[in-house]
Amino acid sequence: MDDNLMKQILENNSKLNSMAKAILVRWKWDDNKHYRIFLGLRHGGTRETQFDLDQKYPVYSDEKITLLLHADQLATLTREEKIDKILQLLGDSLWKWDPSKKIEFSNVVEKFLGARK
Repeated sequence: MDDNLMKQILENNSKLNSMAKAILVRWKWDDNKHYRIFLGLRHGGTRETQFDLDQKYPVYSDEKITLLLHADQLATLTREEKIDKILQLLGDSLWKWDPSKKIEFSNVVEKFLGARK
């Protein structure tokens, strides 16, 4: 494979796997690994990929980062639609949030989106 083709493949792969402006969820397991504890939301970095996240937060690490939405999934939505979409995804029972740690996701999402309009 010539160098130009390899470079093009790497660039395309980076763009396809980019976490730039994606919404990521920070969390960790409770002591029994039955429930997740919500730690926060953050935007993906402009040069961050899923590979980078896997390296920074390997399977055995205490803190985890999970992709919630790619930036292009939010691009055409209004602020209210973004809030609704994020709340819908965070409220899914698959997350198994720790019931002893009551999180007001609406406040979290409002604050998160308010900081970066």
